[in-house]
Amino acid sequence: MRLQILASALALSGSATAFSDSWPLVMFSTSQFSDAPSNNHVQTRTQALEQVKDLLTSCPTDNYVLIAQEGANAADIRQPSAIPNLHQAIAREDIQGKFIVPEVVGESIDADAIQDYIQTACYEQAKKVEPHFTLIKSTKEDKDNKEAIKQWTLSEKWMKDSYTVLFVGTPSTQAKAASASKKVSEKTVYESEFVEPVHMDLKRDVLDGTSKAGNNTKYDNRPLFQKYQFFTPGIFMGIVTAIVLFSILGVGLRALASLEVSYGSFEKEMGPSAQKKQ
Repeated sequence: MRLQILASALALSGSATAFSDSWPLVMFSTSQFSDAPSNNHVQTRTQALEQVKDLLTSCPTDNYVLIAQEGANAADIRQPSAIPNLHQAIAREDIQGKFIVPEVVGESIDADAIQDYIQTACYEQAKKVEPHFTLIKSTKEDKDNKEAIKQWTLSEKWMKDSYTVLFVGTPSTQAKAASASKKVSEKTVYESEFVEPVHMDLKRDVLDGTSKAGNNTKYDNRPLFQKYQFFTPGIFMGIVTAIVLFSILGVGLRALASLEVSYGSFEKEMGPSAQKKQ
């Protein structure tokens, strides 16, 4: 019954046709998530990782299991028969918190970065944890998913007592190669093989204008007093010296101006009695 409910919830994601570069994200824990995550069934990589980090920042459990399955997509998590171990694990009675994004658009998560984030978050909560990472690779020979079931069974030994599981899908090797070839073909630019000598002058003008437009000359647009230094130390010392000299000259001139000779003394020296003495 619980598996049917889970399958119905996953089927609400809408169209069965997934984005070519999307992958599923399923996170469940024995601890109840404090903040209700977004119910958007299609999210970008940044949006999904931000919500995952918000749920992990309080270090809600003691054990953490990261499982990345190569080639898993939204259709696989809607069908219990595609990934039976995932549906059985999330349907356990001790699971209290669930966060499911059927389609995350963009590159898959960096497992090392997530493990480092979990360790840092738990260290701040005075907890020492060691996340366990498992990569399940898809092969053409393993049609019955025996290898995937084996890897899940090995990971389940850490799903005891207090634990959190983060399951993500990653693009398969064939999908990566196809995506890379598609990007290369999209970047291919058509180049004409015909020679057009009539328009050579026009092409030269275009290139010349492009080179002028691409000139990297930088102009200094600062104000005048920021661009040039008018009040240098030499000018400052000259002004101070001039002020001192002018102050000394002023004192001297005032001293000369204050000298006075009485008229009586001048009359005694130039009068008739002084002439008789001569």
